[in-house]
Amino acid sequence: MRRNVQFLKKHAHHSYLEGLERTGISIDTIPHIDEMNDRLGKIGWRAVVVDGFVPPAAFMEFSEHKILVISADMRNIGNILYTPAPDIVHEAAGHAPIIANELYSDYLQRFGQYGAKAVFSKEDYDIYEAIRYLSIIKEYPNATKEQIETAEKDLEEKIAINTEPSEAALLSRMHWWTVEYGLLGTPDDFKLYGAGLLSSVGESKECLKPEVKKIVHSVDCVNYDYDITKMQPQLFVARDFEHLIDVLEEFASTMCFRLGGADSIRKVISSRNVGTCVYSSGLQVSGVFNVLKTDDLGNEYYIGTVGATQLAYRDTELKGHGTNYHADGFSSPVGKLKGSNKPLELYTDGDLSDTGITKGNLSSLIFESGVKVKGILDSVLRKDDTLMMLSFSNCTVTDVDGNVIFQPEWGQYDMAVGERIVSVYSGSADKETYNVYPPKSDKTTIKDEYTEKELALFKMYSQVRDMRDSGKSNIKTLNSIHSALQTDYPKNWLLRLEIIELLNTTANGAGEGLRSALFNELNQLKDYSDVYKNVISAGIDLLG
Repeated sequence: MRRNVQFLKKHAHHSYLEGLERTGISIDTIPHIDEMNDRLGKIGWRAVVVDGFVPPAAFMEFSEHKILVISADMRNIGNILYTPAPDIVHEAAGHAPIIANELYSDYLQRFGQYGAKAVFSKEDYDIYEAIRYLSIIKEYPNATKEQIETAEKDLEEKIAINTEPSEAALLSRMHWWTVEYGLLGTPDDFKLYGAGLLSSVGESKECLKPEVKKIVHSVDCVNYDYDITKMQPQLFVARDFEHLIDVLEEFASTMCFRLGGADSIRKVISSRNVGTCVYSSGLQVSGVFNVLKTDDLGNEYYIGTVGATQLAYRDTELKGHGTNYHADGFSSPVGKLKGSNKPLELYTDGDLSDTGITKGNLSSLIFESGVKVKGILDSVLRKDDTLMMLSFSNCTVTDVDGNVIFQPEWGQYDMAVGERIVSVYSGSADKETYNVYPPKSDKTTIKDEYTEKELALFKMYSQVRDMRDSGKSNIKTLNSIHSALQTDYPKNWLLRLEIIELLNTTANGAGEGLRSALFNELNQLKDYSDVYKNVISAGIDLLG
């Protein structure tokens, strides 16, 4: 964080540094979730702890409700420059500060609202599971080369299968190129605001290089896939936060939840997941759709589900129309009655009576499409003066070719009312009563079981921390720690740096021999690897 803030003072959007101050996130200690929740509460957000990556639909729903999901893990020291897995640094140093900007907060919430409705496929979820496991195994310090290669191959195979990205997959790309890796300004003069850049020492510097292509942000960003395990070959530059919202709205105008119609229904059928179709009357039908009949103009005139189905209005399940009642599916016509210019949902009781549709009597409805519904009308359901459903007993329904698609012995026929399908989206309307969230992943973060030697090292870190907090250094204890480092931890670089910093700030000139010995050891450790050279050199620079 000290490295990042020093760098980001020059290269991050001004909202980031302002947000750090507003959210009160410390750069001296690993944040605590309760503290973050309190700070975020002051800007209208909250925080909740999760284990690594969460399913995209759930992630979006959290954002819609202004909840920041936080993985409370800390990246391992081998991934200090860039981690493929979400961790507390990514959330605290990346996401939280920039949310303090009201326009960006609006963008993030709006993104969540639209993302929660995006139609996703089974392949999307398989890819999510593969990404989740790969990020876990790459973050696990004791992972073998074979484990990593197997996880990488599994992800590659699942991506290869998904030849037609879903609505949700395309939207996730926009999320990646904005929320995670976005730039603001122009391709030649920009500032960083994406959380992946703000929380990654390595990538925030790498992105400045001309080799990383800078592209003006547009809807076209959804055509660029990404790899979470590698630094990005291109980034997208938005003019400002208003530009982000404009592009998001442009993409949202192409989404099924706004378009409705036959093409949208086809997408939710192809998804093989629970989806919701909303009639123009406001009636919501949630289930796995498998039936779509269209007329010569391509407009839907009959739709249906298989298996558990829910009927709802304004995201609240209609009494008596839950998945237990509609356990075997639901189907119904869409459209106007033949010879009528008035949508059926606007019919009054008088209109129904004039058409020969009255309670307790045999009624016959013929739709413009040719679908016929004939049965005894048992009940009429209205909401807000809008006709939503007609329920029939002893009912027969035939399609345009005269084929029977509902028989009297199947029970009551609940006919949805609506001239058209105005919205289609993934998931159920009333999630409280129809839970369609995927089961908890069995791929969980691998927790280290620390050895006695590692626990002894942690104790020494704690001793140094206590001295820093007290403002006093104990040279005798520090010399003892140094001896242990030389004997048992010859490759440890961080504790050596911390001891030097402690001596610089509290020893009042004492411990010069110890300081000199530590510097010599650190300079030798630089040759151990490129990562060691990077972090040690940066640490020495921070010491001044």
